Amino acid sequence: MCSEECFGNQYRGCGHYVRIYYTGNRTDCGSPDCALSAAHRHKTTKVCSCSTVTYDQRRVINLFQEPCDDCKEAGYYDRGRRR
Repeated sequence: MCSEECFGNQYRGCGHYVRIYYTGNRTDCGSPDCALSAAHRHKTTKVCSCSTVTYDQRRVINLFQEPCDDCKEAGYYDRGRRR
């Protein structure tokens, strides 16, 4: 699978990574079974079952010790905590 570089915030409180933006840097996997690769084996067909999914090469800008905003709103952080 090909990959794209992105930057974001890592939240240790819940373990989530929140992507802020993509840099535009793409890494080619070189696989003939990847539709996004330059080495894709059948480029001219209209129907192709090859993978078109990329994965993120995550770069952390900020490291927060608390949970992300979505988890705070959902109340997951407060469950099971002693007061």
